[in-house]
Amino acid sequence: MFTVTWTQPARDQLAGIWIASDSAERHRITDYMAEVDRNLRANADRIGESREPGVRILVEKVLGLEFQVSRDDRLVTVKRVWSIEP
Repeated sequence: MFTVTWTQPARDQLAGIWIASDSAERHRITDYMAEVDRNLRANADRIGESREPGVRILVEKVLGLEFQVSRDDRLVTVKRVWSIEP
């Protein structure tokens, strides 16, 4: 299991996306983030696509995320979040 943390900029980006969304989109974002959190905790080093060493991106459904994985520390840090246009 990994511990998932978020940088403040990533938290702010997610909050901005959520606030700018309508009610239906907010529900989709909330549901998606619960799913992403479970997946990151379980197997962060295997989901999404690999970028530079230790950095991965996940782009699907409603959001994209860039996150850093430290296998030795069992730590995931979400660094950036963006909205995927429908």
